[in-house]
Amino acid sequence: MSSQPVEDQRPAAGDAGVANDRSCWWLALGGAATMAASQPPLDLWWLAWVAAVPWLWLARQCRPFHRREWLALWCGGGLFWLAVLHWLRLPHPATSIGWVVLSAYLAGFVPFWVAATRRLVSHARLPFAFAAPLAWVGTEHLRGWLLGGFTMGGLCDTQVHWLAVLQTADLFGAIGLSGLVMAVAACLTAALAEPAATGRRDLWRSLRHVATACGLVLASVGYGQWRLASAPAAAAKPLRVLLVQGSIDTQLKQDPGGAQRVAREYDDLTIEGLAAGEPPDLIVWPETMWRWGLLEIDPAEVLPEAVVEQALRTADRAEVDADPQQRQTAARKQLTAERLEPLAAFARRYGSTWLVGLDKQVVTPAVVTGVRNYNCGLFLDPQGAPLGCYEKMYPVLFGEYVPLADRFPWLYKLTPLPAGLTAGMSPLAVEVAGFEVAATICYETTLPRAIRMMVRSLSEQRKRPDVIANLTNDGWFWGSSELDMHLAAAVLRAVEVRTPIVVAANTGISAWIDGSGRVRQQGPKRATATVRAEV
Repeated sequence: MSSQPVEDQRPAAGDAGVANDRSCWWLALGGAATMAASQPPLDLWWLAWVAAVPWLWLARQCRPFHRREWLALWCGGGLFWLAVLHWLRLPHPATSIGWVVLSAYLAGFVPFWVAATRRLVSHARLPFAFAAPLAWVGTEHLRGWLLGGFTMGGLCDTQVHWLAVLQTADLFGAIGLSGLVMAVAACLTAALAEPAATGRRDLWRSLRHVATACGLVLASVGYGQWRLASAPAAAAKPLRVLLVQGSIDTQLKQDPGGAQRVAREYDDLTIEGLAAGEPPDLIVWPETMWRWGLLEIDPAEVLPEAVVEQALRTADRAEVDADPQQRQTAARKQLTAERLEPLAAFARRYGSTWLVGLDKQVVTPAVVTGVRNYNCGLFLDPQGAPLGCYEKMYPVLFGEYVPLADRFPWLYKLTPLPAGLTAGMSPLAVEVAGFEVAATICYETTLPRAIRMMVRSLSEQRKRPDVIANLTNDGWFWGSSELDMHLAAAVLRAVEVRTPIVVAANTGISAWIDGSGRVRQQGPKRATATVRAEV
């Protein structure tokens, strides 16, 4: 049993913070407003340290909560998420439904956190200033795991601008940084609530809470400064990377000439970038910016004879006259090579290792649809030979696949998606100029466990990445604050695993982030650019 006074052990009786239903709603909605203001697009990151105080004031009440209090908290959470995730309505009219549904789902974590806090105080007898951040960390962890996980919009994301405090993410992860911010807010709430709880101004007790808050901030700044001072020196011969950023807004509709226009824009930008400086060791194009996908055909797949005839029209006579099995093998090889040859030609023109985002189809009788679709990052050497192909391991739920649709393909007819993605099975690192470069795609940088597992898995293979390349297409979001939130996630992942990350993003924000979370170079929003990094 803790020796803390009863007033510190549980929400104090007689609190005057919620005198009626109106004040309850004001606190719930006011907390939503301050929390949202700390996130992009307003990005008042310093406000995050006190943004949760209205919600904390509600959580600290000792009286039983009824339906109106829980409803107010859920509505406050919904308002927060609707404001922060406003960009989800941009890709397609149907995604507006997803925006509302996702916001309503995420809103439930606010009353869950309040309930967990109150239970830790009343049953576990924990001090409020400790219970609130502990419950918040648990809630953010649950949010980042349940249904595949959603981690954007956390308190930790607001602190990517404060480099010293950011360094604590390598100790306890990004959610630990969120817990730190919440702990400071909880201490300040306790300091403000003390006079209201006792009916008098208990100066020493309030000062103790304020001192604890200051101590937490100073300790994190001190650790961060030590970490920054002890960061490893740059390599004598760095990896030179050219990040190519086009500006092509993406829509869920077919554009017959779109593939050529995209390739032309990115090719022109690459040639301009090559002419502007020393030859890079690695060129990176964003996700799916090569619109003609790779093709693989399962040996168990029997191709129609008409397809075989078409594939072998330019083949050697010996292959044309071979037995049916050999003809099938030759046709599969030819069809695969036809998709690779244009890529090889571009790589030879560039004269550097090229990492390019594209789709891949695997034709196989092993699935109901007959095809597995992958979102990939393909490495090619300067001669155009493939070095490795990374298949995205964490597709986005309802954005890139629908649960059970691999067995019931008709489910895709209920969505704007023409088909779904299959998850890749393993990470990939390729050696480029003596550096191990690992690829990630799109929102994989928003999932801490995905990056940690990748680094751990590759380290076990003695291929720990020296650089992580993230390929993303944020053209769906029309230059909105989603771009800032996605970049913040990459900054946090760089610190968590102490590994530089380079981001090639269609419409932005392309960036070079070092292992301490400094954004060394970055591109603009919704504009073309080439970003050079020396990692």
